[in-house]
Amino acid sequence: MSAAPGTSPSVAHVAGPDGPLLVTDLLLPAGSLVGLLTRALESGDWLDAYLAVAGLTQLADDHSHPDPWQLRRTADYLVSQGPRAARWGALATTAAAELLQRGRGRRPDGAPDARAALAELGMSLAAQVLQPGREVDRCRLADLTRLATRAVDAWGGDVARPPACFRGFDQEPGDLRLLARAWLDHSARPDAPVCVVGVRTSGCYLAPLLAAALQAEGTPRPGVVTHRPPRPFMEWERAILRDTVAHGGVVLVCDDPPGTGSTLAGTVRAVSGAGVPDAAQALVLAVFGDPPELPPALRDRDAVLLPWPAWSVHRRLEEDRVGAALEDMLGPRWRVGSVHRLGPPGAPGGRGHVRARYTVDLADRHTGRTERRDLLVEGAGLGYLGRHALAVAQALGNHVPRVYGFSEGLLYREWLPDGPGAGEDVAGAERVASYVADRARALPVASDPTPGLRGRDPVWEVAAGLLAGPYGPAAPVARTVALEPLSRRLLACDHPSVVDGATELERWRPSAGPGGLRKVDFHQYAFSTTELCCYDQVFDLAGAAAAARSPAFEATLRHAWEAGTGRRVDAERWLLYRLTHVHRLVGAGALAPHRAAQCAAAAVHDYLAGCYLRDLDPTADGPWVAVDLDGVLETDRLGFPSTSPAGVLALRAMRAHGYRPALVTGRSLDDARDRCERLGLAGAVAEYGMAAWDPRTGQEVDLRDAAARELMTAVRTEMQAHGLEVDAGHRYAVRVRQDGGPLRGDLARTIPLLREPDVLVVPGEGQTDIVARALDKGTGLDHLMAGSRGLCALAVGDSASDLPMLERALLARAPRNADARVRAAGVPVTRRAYQLGLLDACAQLLGHRPGGCADCRPPAFPPRTRAVLAVLGLPEGGAATVPLRSLRLLSLLAGRDQW
Repeated sequence: MSAAPGTSPSVAHVAGPDGPLLVTDLLLPAGSLVGLLTRALESGDWLDAYLAVAGLTQLADDHSHPDPWQLRRTADYLVSQGPRAARWGALATTAAAELLQRGRGRRPDGAPDARAALAELGMSLAAQVLQPGREVDRCRLADLTRLATRAVDAWGGDVARPPACFRGFDQEPGDLRLLARAWLDHSARPDAPVCVVGVRTSGCYLAPLLAAALQAEGTPRPGVVTHRPPRPFMEWERAILRDTVAHGGVVLVCDDPPGTGSTLAGTVRAVSGAGVPDAAQALVLAVFGDPPELPPALRDRDAVLLPWPAWSVHRRLEEDRVGAALEDMLGPRWRVGSVHRLGPPGAPGGRGHVRARYTVDLADRHTGRTERRDLLVEGAGLGYLGRHALAVAQALGNHVPRVYGFSEGLLYREWLPDGPGAGEDVAGAERVASYVADRARALPVASDPTPGLRGRDPVWEVAAGLLAGPYGPAAPVARTVALEPLSRRLLACDHPSVVDGATELERWRPSAGPGGLRKVDFHQYAFSTTELCCYDQVFDLAGAAAAARSPAFEATLRHAWEAGTGRRVDAERWLLYRLTHVHRLVGAGALAPHRAAQCAAAAVHDYLAGCYLRDLDPTADGPWVAVDLDGVLETDRLGFPSTSPAGVLALRAMRAHGYRPALVTGRSLDDARDRCERLGLAGAVAEYGMAAWDPRTGQEVDLRDAAARELMTAVRTEMQAHGLEVDAGHRYAVRVRQDGGPLRGDLARTIPLLREPDVLVVPGEGQTDIVARALDKGTGLDHLMAGSRGLCALAVGDSASDLPMLERALLARAPRNADARVRAAGVPVTRRAYQLGLLDACAQLLGHRPGGCADCRPPAFPPRTRAVLAVLGLPEGGAATVPLRSLRLLSLLAGRDQW
C-alpha cells in the first residue's frame, strides 16, 4: 500500500527506493520488464512479478505470431467490406501473409526452452498471487527467470501493451478464482482436461490465473496458449488444442469483458478452425451487465459469466475496508471515524473503472480537532499498472485533486463537485495550457515508441485512417503506401512525455485550493483500453479544443500555449490531433454523431481558413455570391460534411475581388452560422429560406410568419407522434428520418398534414425535410440582400431547391453533379463537379482562374502544408479525381524538402 504521511490528510506520499515501484510510462520494452521482474522477485512483490511475466509473455507471443505488413489485418478489413472484389483481395492478402510466415509454425524462434520457462514462471507466480501464503522456492523462480529472459533481445524494440483487464477495468485475481469455481460447478465433467486460451492482450494476464485457479481446485494442470485475431495459431498450439479434445477435455476461452465481442469471436473461430468442436468450447468471462449477457456475436456459445455485482472489487469498496485503508494512508496522527458511502459504486458509461463517493469523519489525535472530508475512491489498475496514478499525481501537484494513497487497485482522492470547469475563454485557455506544459515537464520520457507501434492504433495510425475515406475499399492500401507515412512524419515528436489523453474542458472541476480548478481523470486515459498511444503534449492541448463550441477558442488556446511556452503549434499537427480526439470522443459515447460531424468539420475549416483566408481584409461591400452547401461547397467523403482546398480557394478569390459570398442552404442554421464564422462569409440563409444569420449584427432571424411557425410546430408534433426521428438541430424547418433514412413513400402518404397545400416535402439521401411552401432559398436570399443595395452576381447550386436562388442571380451555374431538374431548367453546368465545379463557376465570374492573379493568389505553402492540402483535396471533384491527386501526394512524400 502507498500511503500518506501523518502530518496532514491532504498530502500524498510517494514510496522511496525500497517501497513499491512507481512507474509513469506503462509502454515498457522487454528490458524494462525484466528489470521490474527482478526487483519484484527480490522484494517479494508477487503481483508485480506476475504482471511483468505476463507482459513478457505478450511480447514473446506477438513476436512469434507476426502479421507481416499488417496483411492479415488488411484481409480482415476487406472481408468486412462485403463486395466480391474485396473478398478476393482478402484471400490474396491472407495468402501473402501465409507465404511470408512460412517456416514459423514450429516452436517460437528456436527458443522453446525460454518460452517454456516463461510459461512455467507465469504459472508459478499465478499460483503465488492466488495463494500469497504458500511456500516459495526462490531459487527455482530465479532459475526460471534466467532461462525465460534469454530470448529478450530477439523480441526487438516492441513494447508491452497494458492489459484492459488489470489497467482499464477493475478485474483482479480473485475474480479468476470465482470463475474457476463457477466453471467446475457448470461442467458435467469437472475432472476433464482443460486448455485455457487467452485472447491477447488481456488473455496473457488472465489465462495463467484461470489455469492456476482450476489446478488449485483439483483440475489436472491445464494447458495455456494465447491468441490475437486475426493471426492464426501455430501448429504446435493447434496440437495442444487437439490433444486436449482427444483426451475428452474442453477449451476455455478467456478475455476481458467484451464490448461488441468481435475480437473474442475471432478467437472462437480460430479455435474452431484448429479442430475443436463447439461442444468442447466454452467462454469464461467477467461481464459488466447484471443480469450477465453476452453481445450478439457470442450468444450461441456455452459460457460461464461473472456478473458485475459479483466482481471482487465491490468488497474492497465496503465502508469498513475503505476506512481501514484510508487510516493506513493517513498515518498515526489521524483517526478515521464514520465512513458513509453515498450511493452504489458504478463505472462511468457502464464500462471502465469503478467509482464510489464517501463522506469520512477524521479526528486529529494530537489536537482533538475533527473534520469531515469528501472522498472519491476510483479504480486505477493492479500493481504497478495502478500505482501509475500515484506517480502521476505526485508529479502534477496542485493541478489535480489531493490524493491520499493507493490500495489494492484503488486510488483514494479528494472528491470535487460538478460545476463550471475550464471555460472557453482566456482564463480557461491559460489553465489548460499551464496544465499541459507542466505535465510535459514533470513526466518526460527518453524516446517516443509510437512510430514502431503500427497495428496498435497509435495516434498517427488512427489519424491516417480518418483521412482514408475517399479511397473506399482501397483504403488499406492507401493507408500503407501514403497516409500512414504522411501522418507519422507530420506527428513526429521531439519532446515526448506521458500525456493525459482526455483534456476536454469539462474534466476540470472547481476547487477551493490554489488556482481554483483541478484536473480530474488525470491517470486513466494515457494507457487506456482504446490504445490511441501518443507522447506529444500538443495532443493534450488539442483535446481541449476538439469539442469546443466557440469558433474563437481554438485560436485563444493556441495563443495561450505559445505565450506560456514560447513554442508554436504547427497547423497540420493541430488538425490531425483535433480529428483524432473527435474520433476518440465518439468511441467513448461522449459525442453524438451529428455533433461529432460538426466538430470534425470545424477542425478542417479552421485549418483551411488559416491557409487561405487569414491575410484577407474581412470587410467587403460588393455584389453577393450565393453558394449552396451540400454538393457544392461541401461533400462528406471524409465521413462528415466539409469543404476542401478548392472550395476555400474559390471563397478567397471572391472575397479578394470584393464579392460577398454567402451560404444559401437547407442545412440547419447552426451549421450555416458555424461555416460563416470560420470561413469569414457575409451571411447565411438556412433551412430552405426559413431562417437567416447576419454576421454584422450577430443575430439570427426567423423568416417565418406566425402561420408558418404554427404549421411547422404542428408538423414536428405529428412526426414525433409517429415515432420518427426528428432532428433537434433544425429549429425552423423540420428534418425527419425513418430508420436512419428518408421517409418511405407509404408512410408519407398516410400523414394528411404532409399533403396540405402550404407544406412542401423535400426528400434527401439521408433524410426528409419539411418546410413551409411560402418560403424558399430565393426569398431567404432576398432578405439577406435587402438594405445592402446589393445584387447577386453569381449563384451556384445543384438541386431543385436551389432553383429560386439561381433565378435571382445575374450568373447562375450548377456543378457537373447537379440533378436532372436543375439541368432541365436550363442552368449552365460547369465542366467539373462539386468544389471543382464551384471553382469553375468562380472563374467565369472573375474572368480568370481563382488564385491566378496578384489579388487572389494564396500564399506559398511549405511541403507539409501542401501534403495535407493534397489529402483534403482528394475528393473535391468526385471519386474520379482521387487517383491523380494521390500521385501528387506521393510526389510530395518522395521529395527531399525539409518538413
